[in-house]
Amino acid sequence: MAVKTKGHPKWYPEAHVTCACGAQFTTGSTSPTISVEVCSNCHPLWTGQQKFLDTAGRVEKFNQRAAMADKKKAEAAARKSRKAAETTEAAPASV
Repeated sequence: MAVKTKGHPKWYPEAHVTCACGAQFTTGSTSPTISVEVCSNCHPLWTGQQKFLDTAGRVEKFNQRAAMADKKKAEAAARKSRKAAETTEAAPASV
């Protein structure tokens, strides 16, 4: 029985990894170059600093939704107070 020679991908023992923070290191991989957004030099777990990874505008989208919700709450409160003022003016005085 013969062993298949093309069953495994090519192994790169000196694959270069580049992080978004600028850190570079080498490791073994099936890809010759790797680009990552977070590494051990900039990961919040090891640095203790908070870092926002906004790859698709998710933070801005969330902030816009939160602002719109606050605006709608303020408009609803204004309508409610305006309606309450109208009902107290329109109500006949009790004798």
